Amino acid sequence: MSLSAGQRALIEAELVLQQTALQHEIELQRGGASRVEQAAQLLADDPDAPREHEGDREVTLERADRLMVELREVGEALLRLRAGTFGRCADCEADIPLDRLRAQPTALRCLSCQAQQE
Repeated sequence: MSLSAGQRALIEAELVLQQTALQHEIELQRGGASRVEQAAQLLADDPDAPREHEGDREVTLERADRLMVELREVGEALLRLRAGTFGRCADCEADIPLDRLRAQPTALRCLSCQAQQE
């Protein structure tokens, strides 16, 4: 996709802001711990009732995993933007409309290919 310098700068700024926000949220959620350390801490927080809070722990860990996936997707979008491959559909190689990229800058596919994928 042929983005103007202004469009490129705007999308890059949005991605960097999103990346920073995700990193901050992950750090807050984990308190500086790794996923394994976080899981151990969640278990240690209430050793008398591990089964009662198992669902809560799973939700917390799943949220942390989802944040990591989002962070990876944003990083990959930044790499594509800097490599000049940003905005091309991964399946059909057609240009992804700018409106779609503004709404979802991590999009890998045009709407048609995304609908087929889902």
